[in-house]
Amino acid sequence: MDTTLVTVTVLSMGMASALSAIVWRMLRLERQRSNARVAALAALAAEASEKDRPARIEHDPPARGEPLRSLAGPVMFGENERHSPWSVRFAVMTAMALVVSSIVLFSLAARAPGAATRSAGAAVKAELELLSLHDARQADSLTITGLVQNPRTGAPLSRVAVTAYTFDGSGSFLASGRALIDVTALAPGGESHFTVTVPAGNSVARYRVGFRDEAGRVIAHVDRRQPAPVASNWQHP
Repeated sequence: MDTTLVTVTVLSMGMASALSAIVWRMLRLERQRSNARVAALAALAAEASEKDRPARIEHDPPARGEPLRSLAGPVMFGENERHSPWSVRFAVMTAMALVVSSIVLFSLAARAPGAATRSAGAAVKAELELLSLHDARQADSLTITGLVQNPRTGAPLSRVAVTAYTFDGSGSFLASGRALIDVTALAPGGESHFTVTVPAGNSVARYRVGFRDEAGRVIAHVDRRQPAPVASNWQHP
């Protein structure tokens, strides 16, 4: 897994955990404040009820035919229950945090395949073009000559080495040879000849060539040669 993806995922999970802790703490504080308000209102109601309780009043009996009048007054401390707005706010904040975290994770997951494709494309991108390749056999050696070009869109190359590998008819490795190309600093669009000699006899059935930079990194190449009548040449893909 990509290191950046892991880091961002961990940060997103940490942010979600921090937001959850904050929401839990705010809910706890709101619950405590609500309980304190209820207790204060209850105490105030009890105190006011004791203080404002009316003294007993003697009334003359009502005259015949006079309707009875109720002495009960309105409820002094009656209050409709009000729901705290913080519960709704906390729910909205939690939903927003989850949505943001989901968007971040989905965007990273969507970009990951594209990044992998780009990395794979960069790995197989040709950095040299093989324009020609010829060989000359001697009694105890094989001399291979050729022409390479650095693409115009390529990067500058220096001290590029070419290595030739020889094989017999059954595909067994015989010997190899190594040499630097003629141009030491190969700029984008530049061309260079090369010559490499392999100590091998007449048992050579095929060979392949490869290129490396001065740090030993393999330089990918693509075969741009015109069709040649020589059938014994076999190049590295």
